[in-house]
Amino acid sequence: MSLSLDEVRLLCTKAEYALVAESRTPAIEQLTAMKLKTNTANARKLVDKWQKLARGQSRDESRKTGEPDLASKTYTKHQVMHEALEAYQARLAVAATTATVEASAKKLTPRERTASARASRQSARTELQGVKKTVNKVAKARSIQAAKKAAPVKATPAKPAVKAAPVKAAAVKTAPVKAAAVKATTKKAPAAKSEAVKKTLVKTAAKRTAKRAEVAASAPAIAAPKKVVKTTAKPGIVAPTPAAKAQLAASAKSNRVKLSNRSSNIAGHVSAKGKRAQAKRDSKGR
Repeated sequence: MSLSLDEVRLLCTKAEYALVAESRTPAIEQLTAMKLKTNTANARKLVDKWQKLARGQSRDESRKTGEPDLASKTYTKHQVMHEALEAYQARLAVAATTATVEASAKKLTPRERTASARASRQSARTELQGVKKTVNKVAKARSIQAAKKAAPVKATPAKPAVKAAPVKAAAVKTAPVKAAAVKATTKKAPAAKSEAVKKTLVKTAAKRTAKRAEVAASAPAIAAPKKVVKTTAKPGIVAPTPAAKAQLAASAKSNRVKLSNRSSNIAGHVSAKGKRAQAKRDSKGR
């Protein structure tokens, strides 16, 4: 019994219709092996479901009339799903025989990975060393050629220049003697001046300290200022003790907390505490 897709659409749900439609040609030929396996599993679940329902209904009908009801919609859906399952199984068998599976690459162990990495590094190192040698050879050859080209340009020293050299050295040797004499003559004057300046500075400092001492002795003695203690207490009121101050601070803090709780969520939470407790008691009694 093979129904058309229009009849299957009226009989099945949207998901069941899609499953049956994919089991017909040419849609089934375009499915992959993974999709075929998924559809086969879904079709088997639906076959088991509608088979169980069809058997129960036919058993009830046979008890009433003595014959099973083979014209019911449940039995028809069971047959349709069974046909779809057989189509999927046949297509899956064909795909399994024709499909070629490529062997996955062998996973290397840590030791093998380390060995391969070392080999690649060694080959790269040897290649770089060869390149370095060739570059050094070329550079050395170029430097030698440049030195050979520049050698004839250098001029040979003349004989008169060699004879004139001692005269210059003698002149240079006599110059430091004159400079030393000039330095010796110039050092004596600043030393004498510095000693005279120091003596005058000491005298002026002594005079300044003597004048300050005379002014301090002649000035009248200034009395020390009296300490003024400010009190906030009114006349006739006793100042509070430390314990009373602490109590006042605590009460002021509690008043601030109460005022702030009126405009926050804390007040609502506290006010609803009784309702929550009553709700818990009511739930226990149910």
